[in-house]
Amino acid sequence: MPELPSLVMFKKYFDSHSLNQKIKKLNVYNPEILVDVKEETLKKSLIGHEFIHSTRYGKYLFASLENDLFLILHFGMTGFLNYRASQKESTPHARLSIVFHNGNALDFDDSRKFGKIGITTDIQQFIKEKKLGPDALHIKYGDFRKMFNNRKGIIKPLLMNQNFIAGIGNLYADEILYQSNIHPLLRANQLKEKDMHHLYENMVMVLEKAIKFQDKPRAFPSQFLLAHRYPGGECPHGGKLETLKIAGRTTYYCPKKQKLPE
Repeated sequence: MPELPSLVMFKKYFDSHSLNQKIKKLNVYNPEILVDVKEETLKKSLIGHEFIHSTRYGKYLFASLENDLFLILHFGMTGFLNYRASQKESTPHARLSIVFHNGNALDFDDSRKFGKIGITTDIQQFIKEKKLGPDALHIKYGDFRKMFNNRKGIIKPLLMNQNFIAGIGNLYADEILYQSNIHPLLRANQLKEKDMHHLYENMVMVLEKAIKFQDKPRAFPSQFLLAHRYPGGECPHGGKLETLKIAGRTTYYCPKKQKLPE
């Protein structure tokens, strides 16, 4: 599933291909991906207008139009953007196509159809309605620390909870916990102050590294979990990585490095 670093890549891609081009046509191939907006309303909102910039928050991309509306893009598990020349056909998994006056088009491609598209007049109001937590790359340590007050849940699903903190998914949660020497089953109220500080610093470090490596987990250096996160993978500190099912997600960790307190 696309996580925060993926959204940074999608934003760069969108900005480099789709800005300042008047929209001629909108093809909605799968109306079920539309959320809280009818197809005709979406068409009226986009056709004849143009995108002027974009904003990322957590796992959402907001494409700003010059008419003060924002196209909301959530990529689900398999969604991505595909800008294609006019002579090229859309792929079988294109769920929506934005056709520009030059004939080129931007496709929202999503094989599993878990992605969602909507429209809003106010990004902050949308974030509030969705009850999204603070963006993982925008939050300061003091606010991060306060978020854990009175929290007793298991740390791994807490990091992946978009209402707690926005942008982190399964892969990068594993890496953040690995770098912090924190067992994924540790409860939030068991974190010591130094653990909390390491968790914050490593969250920022891992996400920034992922952006640097263009969201390619296998590009991470060998001292990172992601370079070995596969069945039979070995911890850089020695020994086999182990897996757990936590909140329905496969979790990789190093039992030698990440230990539960006795």
